Amino acid sequence: MVKYFVLLLGHTLNFRIHTEPPKERCIYIFWHRNIIPLLYLHRNQKIAIIISASKDGELIAAPAELLGYTAIRGSSSRGGTAALLKSFKLSEEHTIAITPDGPRGPRERLKKSILFIAYHTGLPIVPVAVNIDREWVLRSWDNFRIPKPKSTIDITYGDPIMVRDKEEIDTMLPYLQREMDRLQAENREIKLQK
Repeated sequence: MVKYFVLLLGHTLNFRIHTEPPKERCIYIFWHRNIIPLLYLHRNQKIAIIISASKDGELIAAPAELLGYTAIRGSSSRGGTAALLKSFKLSEEHTIAITPDGPRGPRERLKKSILFIAYHTGLPIVPVAVNIDREWVLRSWDNFRIPKPKSTIDITYGDPIMVRDKEEIDTMLPYLQREMDRLQAENREIKLQK
């Protein structure tokens, strides 16, 4: 049921892309609450997405697979090692997508595992900011967003960020958090100016 809802809803959405997405493989990171419009936008693009192994994660995994994603089931709290190993393997041919504040939060706060994945895969991290002009917001840990039909979605992609040294796994987290926050603020300003 959920998978068909995402597909049908996606057909009604108006996307405004403010910066070009990368043409090469990368690691997309975006907040957990923004997953629905991005699932539709990036469908059938050879992307592997890390999704929680919980029952809640199944609600995302089913529509993701319908839309052409490869689902990697696992998180920092459950099945994490297996998910990491699978992401390393799939990154040889796929872009990787991660919600680095999932599956339980805190909301819009990065976890260090994203830097670990970037270092070991050699892929750049590309932050993605999302704004929705008309939406339902759930009373969940992340204030999960569901776009209303015919809503406008503003998308901004950040500059690629490489993790070249193992030591940077510990030191780059504050910088990456600032970049995510900055990009989201800039994308929100674009939305307000339109």
